[in-house]
Amino acid sequence: MQKPQNHINVVDSGGIQATNTKTLSYHVVDQNLTYTLVKKTTLNQAQKSRMYELMTQNYIHHTEDLFLKDLDKKQYVGLVHDDQWEIQGFTTYAINPSNCGTDSYNIIFSGDTIINPTHWGTQIMSKGWSYTIGMMIKSDTSKNWYWYLMSKGHRTYLYLPLFFKEFYPSPYPSANDLALSIIADQTSQKMFHPYWKKDLGIIRFDESHGALKTEMTEATFKKRNSPYISFFLDRNPGFVNGDELVCIVPLTPENLIRSAREYCDLGLIDDLENV
Repeated sequence: MQKPQNHINVVDSGGIQATNTKTLSYHVVDQNLTYTLVKKTTLNQAQKSRMYELMTQNYIHHTEDLFLKDLDKKQYVGLVHDDQWEIQGFTTYAINPSNCGTDSYNIIFSGDTIINPTHWGTQIMSKGWSYTIGMMIKSDTSKNWYWYLMSKGHRTYLYLPLFFKEFYPSPYPSANDLALSIIADQTSQKMFHPYWKKDLGIIRFDESHGALKTEMTEATFKKRNSPYISFFLDRNPGFVNGDELVCIVPLTPENLIRSAREYCDLGLIDDLENV
């Protein structure tokens, strides 16, 4: 896939790469990888095929039909390219799907997310995601924002303690757990009824929507000494079959830590309408 012609190879000290659009906007770069936010409607068939190929490399029971249906419900896609402009990962976003937002808050829902295992260890996805979140928060400052995350594996769940001070559920309860659990319930009821199992805090589909390959689930059990991985296993023992643990995170710059806060702040000076 060719790199867009409007791309300029200029990177500032913060790892932000500018493009020569009429209104300044950014790519996020990390080592030889570039994260770019695009509208879902701009994806071509070759891009979709490569995205599905990445999913099948890491998941079982994940059909192309399910993949495309999930993608169709999203508004934005964060693409991770290598220096040959080959897609090496992606994540998807929907704002207030199924009208799950309210008069007081907006919901950001992340769908299918994957990065090629050869690039595990890079921070490109977390940096790009944080930048995107800043842009989305800026698009409506009149309401609170929450991230609705379905965690099918421990690597996804570990994003929470790595980049956030407060999230639900957590092995370390907070004073806001009840309020966050209510938002989790309300959102899950609207988006996934009747697959939402409120008493368990998970989404369990009648037919699997994809599960991690055996070698990846085995890696999870080997890391059970981690309090967060142990908690994930206790709350979602059916992850081996594709059960997904529902998580809610308050999206305020103050709740973000490490590089997530830095890149969210950078996103707050950009505009979602530039995408």
